[in-house]
Amino acid sequence: MTNFNQKTYHIIGMSPGNSYFKDEEVHYLLKTVVERFGRVAIFIADIPAISTYVAFGYPENRARRDKAIPQGNALKNRVLKAMSKLGYSDDVVKIFDWEKEIEDNEAYKAKYSQVSALYNDNKEFHEIANSTTRSVLEGSKRDIKDIEKATSIAVHYLLSELAFMEFLPAYLGVEKVVYVYHKNWEVYEDYIAGKYDGVAKPHLDFLLIENPYETYNPIWGLEDEENGNFNDVLDRIEKTKNLRVGFTNYVPVLMYDRDYDNFSGIFYDIIIEISKKYGWHVRWTEEVGYGVIIDGLDNKRFDIFGSTVWPTPERKPKADFSVSLYKSPTFVWVRSDYGKTDDEIRSDENARVAVKENDISDSIAKSDFPNNRQVRVPQLSDTTDVLKFVAEGRADFTFVEPYLAEHFNKTSPVKLVATSENPIRVYENTIILKQGETKLKELLDKELILLKENGTIARLIKKYTGAENTFIVE
Repeated sequence: MTNFNQKTYHIIGMSPGNSYFKDEEVHYLLKTVVERFGRVAIFIADIPAISTYVAFGYPENRARRDKAIPQGNALKNRVLKAMSKLGYSDDVVKIFDWEKEIEDNEAYKAKYSQVSALYNDNKEFHEIANSTTRSVLEGSKRDIKDIEKATSIAVHYLLSELAFMEFLPAYLGVEKVVYVYHKNWEVYEDYIAGKYDGVAKPHLDFLLIENPYETYNPIWGLEDEENGNFNDVLDRIEKTKNLRVGFTNYVPVLMYDRDYDNFSGIFYDIIIEISKKYGWHVRWTEEVGYGVIIDGLDNKRFDIFGSTVWPTPERKPKADFSVSLYKSPTFVWVRSDYGKTDDEIRSDENARVAVKENDISDSIAKSDFPNNRQVRVPQLSDTTDVLKFVAEGRADFTFVEPYLAEHFNKTSPVKLVATSENPIRVYENTIILKQGETKLKELLDKELILLKENGTIARLIKKYTGAENTFIVE
């Protein structure tokens, strides 16, 4: 367990009635946050949830007695169960009692009044708060006769959560509180960035933590692993004639059309060509986020990753990499009207960088922009989504290669530009494989060198990008 940061508290919010928070999910969140940060606080907004059940049509007394409070208690019991299994004490996991600690607290009431005033006075915040609330109500699949009236009641829950986060730093005696959730919460992320009132809130932050099972989409199973004992991965591939490949959508490296179950791209063509030479059948086993590639290799879910991987310092000790197919210069990208240099961005702690956990964007942000606020993009989102976050104002900058930015700019109404003429990094494009699989690496290296020497890789780059100088081929 790490020593916790005295200045920061990480907070997990759990909604009564939310089916996501099963035992295994609560266990994972507690374990992950405590191992990374040393402590965590849990808030279960059972009292605010009464408004949600009133919006569903329950009388207030039944909403409290039969729904919000029992479901809140069930969540608390799951937390206590996870704490017991993990051996965590009350000083490691704090559970707020909303009714006793929060509801009648004058400081909390003052924060709720401030958030309510913003809701009443700011049209944009009013609309997004209502839209977020309405989507929750509609997602319940209940028969709600007057959705607008129901929304005006249930929005109390969202406003309560925001007020609670505003209240927490002083209440806990810390400089910053970080809301932890398993998916992006756009209204809160925009709120703490000052989108609605023009005031950035450095005392509040947000952290996306996804359970690994949420970051890959299985397509084909592990049958070959059950059919015999093999000396190594290449031995299994040669005996079964099946090469199992994980992947992610990455223009122009590998594109997967879900509607037609169709693949294309530079790496796709290369993998198919090598496989045909050796008589292997390619199994595209799963779509996987960059943050869990090494986990997938180590657990034998696939043999290689079929989209490009750049060998960052964080990855090199944990996996092996083929020879480089070509190199990609990488730049800092911002909205065309942003108007800040790299040094100005670094000195602005409120500047937000869009990253994917354990991706190169995460690597560069940690090493070169450690003081900037990170905005995490989900693992299974498209590779252009870091750019989309910047274009939509959900982040201020990110890092990608020029081709990806040019591809994004073709259809984006908001154009992004590089902050300088010189790249911040130049990365090698490689195939990643499980550490220690020496024979498979030697085979891949031999074949890739031949494809570079005979001009195949250069031709594929031109085929998929329309230009010969998109990347650096040596």
